Amino acid sequence: MSIPRNSKTVIDGEFGRMENIAEIRLSDDIKAFLNDAHSSMESKGASNPQGPCKRSLIHYAAMGDCPELLRCLLRTGAAKDVRDQNKRTPLSWAAEYGALDSVKILLEYGAKINSVDDMYFTPLSWLIHASPPTDKAKATEVYLRKNGAKEKGAKRRWVLRKTRMF
Repeated sequence: MSIPRNSKTVIDGEFGRMENIAEIRLSDDIKAFLNDAHSSMESKGASNPQGPCKRSLIHYAAMGDCPELLRCLLRTGAAKDVRDQNKRTPLSWAAEYGALDSVKILLEYGAKINSVDDMYFTPLSWLIHASPPTDKAKATEVYLRKNGAKEKGAKRRWVLRKTRMF
């Protein structure tokens, strides 16, 4: 699918913004994956390739709070609940990074708000336990709770650890 010129300009800026995320900035493999994905979008149109850690482009778009890229990927058929190697969804990454716009878009497209990963964490659990305490993170937490998000993972993991099952 061809990307409209005005969307392409915005998406180019969003790819640039993703480069400032520490997890991306510190990994040559992830940077190379995103550069390849960006080049591919310019020449072939929108697709959702999979990169390091079995994360797809949609995971990084959610993490980077890139609404134009995220919508473009979802409109072209990217799975809203695709899982990476740790069974985390794009919503989980968006929540951890306090990416409120991404959270709203993913929920608008029907993402599962209480999906659980391999550590029994929900997106809200990641936000509470891994996100820095910013105004944006607080607004994201309020929005998730208002839409039915639960924090069930951390407690269950603690119980499993205490009973030596984890």
